[in-house]
Amino acid sequence: MTPIQTLEKNLTEASSPAGGVAAYAAATKKRVAEQLNFCRHRFVATAQVSKEKVVAVASDRTVQVTAASAAGGAVVVGTGTAVAGLVVGSAVGTMLGFVPALFTFGLSIPLGALIGGGCGAAVGGAVGGTTGMAGAGAAGYGAYTKRDEIKTFLNLATAKVLGVVAATKSGVAARTKAAKDKAMSVHSACTLHVAAKVGLAKDSATKAAVATKAKTLELASDRSVQVSAASAVGGAAVVGTGGAATGFVTGGAIGAAVGFVPAIFTFGLSIPVFAAVGSGCGAAAGSVIGGVTGLVGGGATGYGIYTKREVIGSSVNDARSAVGSATKYVKDQAASSAVYVRARISGATGGTSEYGSDVSAN
Repeated sequence: MTPIQTLEKNLTEASSPAGGVAAYAAATKKRVAEQLNFCRHRFVATAQVSKEKVVAVASDRTVQVTAASAAGGAVVVGTGTAVAGLVVGSAVGTMLGFVPALFTFGLSIPLGALIGGGCGAAVGGAVGGTTGMAGAGAAGYGAYTKRDEIKTFLNLATAKVLGVVAATKSGVAARTKAAKDKAMSVHSACTLHVAAKVGLAKDSATKAAVATKAKTLELASDRSVQVSAASAVGGAAVVGTGGAATGFVTGGAIGAAVGFVPAIFTFGLSIPVFAAVGSGCGAAAGSVIGGVTGLVGGGATGYGIYTKREVIGSSVNDARSAVGSATKYVKDQAASSAVYVRARISGATGGTSEYGSDVSAN
């Protein structure tokens, strides 16, 4: 029955129109109350179902993992893209701000950079956040829903790797043992071989040491070696000292001459400084060169004189004999010449003159 039909029925049954309207109003109020009560119960039931559904969804580990992954991806990717958008937007805004810079006295450049950076950060953050949320959420959901399969795969992979490791370990242990045994046998053979070689080398070294000692003693006892060494040392000392003195003087002179060049800039201090440096360098070089020259020359001279001492002695004796013979010959010739002169004088004066007597006396 429609509300109009209900109103007509109430007006017909009522004793007066007011009573009919009042009855209609009461019926309408009752009906509205029933509808409101039904809607309230329906809303409460729907809210309870929604609450239970939300609690169930919120308690679901899949939803929690997905939500956490989505939030993390949104934060990470959104932050990176926001920073990139800020940089790119600032650059674009700055370039666009150069266009009206002449009319805005340059204020459009920082304003364009600010607006571009803000827009770029907003767009980059929104795009990156959405992309990161969707990607990370999907990845988290897939990883969580497939966790049993992933765990099984990891267990199988771990077992396979452990099996390979165990097999490798066993093989390495076997090969190590074989290599160790072979190394021990080689070591034993090498030890015996080295011992034999060491014995031979020891005998050879002993013989060589004995021969070297004997040769050293022979050389040290050799008079020619002693004379050569003494002559070399003496020559090195004498010639080295002379060379050092000569180098000192020559180096000082050269250094002083070189010091004259910058003397005008050093107020004359370069002359003694260069002379001192030249003297030191000259003395060092002279002592080294003179010492080496004296060492070689003195040693060679001493060795030559000592080895030729007999020849030198016979030569000296021959020279001495020759000098004596020459002296005797000169004396004899002088004596015969004096006798001859005296005889001539005596024959010329009759042998009685005073002059002749003086000559005879002489």
